[in-house]
Amino acid sequence: MKSVLKRFAAIVVAVLTLAMFTAALCSCSALLDAFEEAVNNLAEETATPETADTPEPSAAPESSAAPFSRTPDIPEYRLPEEPDADDLEKEAAGIIDAAIEKAISYVNVMKDSRHSDEVFAFEEDVNGFAANLGLSAKELYKKAAESASNFEHLSVEDSGYAGDLKADYFAVHAPLTYVHPDIACYFTLDVQSYIDEDDVSHYRQVFDRYFDPERDGNASERDGFVTLEEIKHRAELLGRVVKRVVRLMPEGLSAYDRYYYLAAVLSEKTVYDKRPDNCFTAYGALVNGKAVCEGYTAAYYLLCSEAGLWCGYRDGHPEGQGHTWNMVKLDSGIYNVDVTWCDAYGKPFEKEWYGCFMKTDADFENDGHAALADSPVKGTGTGEPDPYTF
Repeated sequence: MKSVLKRFAAIVVAVLTLAMFTAALCSCSALLDAFEEAVNNLAEETATPETADTPEPSAAPESSAAPFSRTPDIPEYRLPEEPDADDLEKEAAGIIDAAIEKAISYVNVMKDSRHSDEVFAFEEDVNGFAANLGLSAKELYKKAAESASNFEHLSVEDSGYAGDLKADYFAVHAPLTYVHPDIACYFTLDVQSYIDEDDVSHYRQVFDRYFDPERDGNASERDGFVTLEEIKHRAELLGRVVKRVVRLMPEGLSAYDRYYYLAAVLSEKTVYDKRPDNCFTAYGALVNGKAVCEGYTAAYYLLCSEAGLWCGYRDGHPEGQGHTWNMVKLDSGIYNVDVTWCDAYGKPFEKEWYGCFMKTDADFENDGHAALADSPVKGTGTGEPDPYTF
């Protein structure tokens, strides 16, 4: 405003000076016209004051990227409609889309550029469940896995069997359960046995037992509780759910954030519940949304397998109880991921949830996870920052 007044005074002086030296040459009307023009020019200048004289204060916007000092706001996200989806895809969408939408809304905010993009490919059986089998057991395991994948019946007779059928029957349980958690949702092996004259039990035959994924091995196809077609439909539904989670994963995520997205979907979909018959399976976790640690771990392994991300298993006795969780791999090493405990601590965008996600062995030892010392997959990572770590 001071600059405007200075201009006004200068104009008045100039006009008066002009009037004095031109009075003899100009009429009064000409003088008035000159004065009017000067005043009009001044009015135009004062109508738009200079912003440099009165600058507006500008506050720096709050950062919307990790690391966060407080729990961030999470905008809602909705998946676009897929009008061409078939009936099975629509069924899968009804089961898992709400969890996918939540996970995408979380990862859009929580993704962290401090992590590497390097991805370590999925390797089947990094724990060595199948690799450590004997020759005859490996053959039995291979036949069982192939039969289950094709929904075919299986029969292996003791007569002419190359190994110990009873010992191999027990040996193949772990690889069928952990290497193929999808198969374990609906398939196991059954036996026919006999007692010899020395009162020793022998297995005469090992055969398939297909059961309802909604229940457990007691609700089998052989016993008339469910048809093989119903089992196949539910198995395919689980497959569609898993594929849908991975297909809708946002692009451009770091390896860390890919693992995070899958864990967030599982955490949003599943609650800890040991009452359902199928709470130990990936189907119980991802389709019915209720599971114990075995179900969480199997589901996460299955999701990582579909996403092509390295994943294994780890067992321990935190708080004196048997427990299982997953191991994952980044460029900085192998880390512990326990979605069961993450889920118990909070939501995937809250600081507490990260207490059991992507942690070192030292972290887990400090919080009492007490992993088994002879585990074939151990943590080697030295530490990755979470979105709340500066």
